[in-house]
Amino acid sequence: MENYDYDQTSTLKFDKGSRKLVTMLALLIVICSIVIVSVIIYAPRSEGYNEMYLINIQSQTGDNSPQSFIVKQNSVFDAQIAVENHKPTLGNYQVQVKIVEDTFSFPIDTIAYKTFEFALDPEQVWNYQIPVVLAEKGDFSIVFELFAEKEGVYRFTDIYCVLHVTVI
Repeated sequence: MENYDYDQTSTLKFDKGSRKLVTMLALLIVICSIVIVSVIIYAPRSEGYNEMYLINIQSQTGDNSPQSFIVKQNSVFDAQIAVENHKPTLGNYQVQVKIVEDTFSFPIDTIAYKTFEFALDPEQVWNYQIPVVLAEKGDFSIVFELFAEKEGVYRFTDIYCVLHVTVI
């Protein structure tokens, strides 16, 4: 029998090309890790959102067609509006109610019929019946525009509701 002398320790030897490959892989892993961590840390966070909706004055029937009223008979009604704060902080809001004949762009450049200001905690709802009086015949749009306070000034949120009515 032959005796073989084995070296119990084995060393990993890299040639110059293998060292460059390992260095490049390590560098690639570090760069990818930095990019992933940066995206996680600095990704824009959702600030939440606001929601406003009109509760149909004919809610029992679910009728969404334009509402008709007779002048000086039933042309006084309540329009119910709701605003929800889905932001993580307290918000100060303003709902401007405007009555116009044409609605082309928002916010509508006219004096508000009524204005309501209120504050909402996160996930709180403001639900209010707004009395509306229409004393003339014609086709009207009752526009509800939502403004939110930012830096001490109410700014239009691009959220609005329109109720179309006809007074005969």
